[in-house]
Amino acid sequence: MPLLTPPDYIKKELKLIDRGLRAEWSDRKKQWMIFMNGEINRWVQDDDRNPRPLDQRLIRKIRVDLKFTKSPKALDAYLENDHFALLAYTERGLYGVSDYLAGY
Repeated sequence: MPLLTPPDYIKKELKLIDRGLRAEWSDRKKQWMIFMNGEINRWVQDDDRNPRPLDQRLIRKIRVDLKFTKSPKALDAYLENDHFALLAYTERGLYGVSDYLAGY
């Protein structure tokens, strides 16, 4: 049995993004994993591979990664209304927007 369980609000937010998303704690790696439809989608970590907490930054990052890659029109509409997101997108593409919304 895992050492930790995700907070209820994180479980709810993940299900609102996609029904196949869930968070699980890895006792071996001592960090969170996000699963999508039964497969690992991502480890919850920073660029140096240090564990990060489950929080709204993660939720925003997942939302951007999934929504904007599925719907280019949604990305275009978003970039028209947020100058800083447009700058981030111009410099680093979708990774820039994702990091900008996640507060990195």
